[in-house]
Amino acid sequence: MSEHNLLRGAALEDQFQQFRDHETIRVPQGWGPWWVAPSDRPTDPAWQNNVPVFDNRYLEGRMVAQLSTPYATHTAGYLQQVPVVAGEKYEFTADVLAWSSEVAEEGEIRDGSDVNLQIGVDPTGGLDGESPIIQWGTASQALGQWQKLRLMVTAQAQVITVFLKSAPFLPKRQQTIFWRNAEFRPLGRYKRATNIVGAGDTHIALQPERPEFGGPVTIVVSSQRPHRQGGLQVQTESGHVIRPEFCGRRQTDDRYEWCYSFDLEHEGLYDIRFVGDNGARLLAQRLVQAVREVQIVPSGAPRLDYRRTYVLLPPTADEKWFAAAARGSFAGRYTVGFSVDDAGVGDVRERHVIAVNPHHWPETLTSAWYLHHYPGTTFAPVVANSPADLEAWLRDQIYV
Repeated sequence: MSEHNLLRGAALEDQFQQFRDHETIRVPQGWGPWWVAPSDRPTDPAWQNNVPVFDNRYLEGRMVAQLSTPYATHTAGYLQQVPVVAGEKYEFTADVLAWSSEVAEEGEIRDGSDVNLQIGVDPTGGLDGESPIIQWGTASQALGQWQKLRLMVTAQAQVITVFLKSAPFLPKRQQTIFWRNAEFRPLGRYKRATNIVGAGDTHIALQPERPEFGGPVTIVVSSQRPHRQGGLQVQTESGHVIRPEFCGRRQTDDRYEWCYSFDLEHEGLYDIRFVGDNGARLLAQRLVQAVREVQIVPSGAPRLDYRRTYVLLPPTADEKWFAAAARGSFAGRYTVGFSVDDAGVGDVRERHVIAVNPHHWPETLTSAWYLHHYPGTTFAPVVANSPADLEAWLRDQIYV
């Protein structure tokens, strides 16, 4: 299993903050609350499915996250969206402890209820704790002692959602659940996407697009949604947190934009995330490498001069799109890839770039971009609604 824990605030012990305007809900950095709302049927008891009090508590020498519903039950917990690679396997673990008792003494378990503690993963990134898509682990009770819950899952999208859940069966005087030490790790080699475009076409653009170590960079987040709880988080590969300066927000036509800036004081990889609810919801992500020198001009003479056609897929394309592009390119022996620079670089006689769905890039690709960075490259934008349409279109082309 990989050493990389993909969760933010994994210990569930740091920087507890109020959730939106809920005065009785305080959650740790990186996590959001979820709960099943009480029933509005008059025949259901008032103690059933109450909204818990979410808070923190010093327990056994450290801070932990807790939720409680004295004299009532709940179905609730914590959630966090995590960037992953579709098709890869992951292991999710978390420590949990429950107090359920009819006596006042804290931690003394007497005549307790089943508390039904579980961890779960929505492999498609959904936020509904009642979704039938969620894969739940076996329910545990963990009354009066810590237990580690485990679950393995295969991601089905670029973002998944992890859930911590408790669902006591009966109302008790003490009804408190404690969580700590969550981990979500890849099984096997650690892979990650370099660019995640979120719902509402939420994406992150850089200015300059290829920033250099030591210089400034401006981040522009664009979306069709207002994302009123949105904010930017930046972290280096070593875990150093960068606090960007907010430059402003504006609305143009049907889109919203947020502007941030910071200096690239560390050489290496930067993980840039636009998040909601203090990091619980992942709205978009971009990985960028800060280097001392960037070369973006054609270089390197080939053994033999030739004409090259490069089918450039957008970062949103999955394996189905790649396979369709390869099948459609077979007759013409085109090159298929995802790099705007690989497509334009090289001292060859002719360079043709077929840009598939160029509007799916964070900054829409144009012929002007290639004219500036790779002069002499022929640029042909193609909009395809499905992998099958792309395959059929490529079979009919005359590039050689």
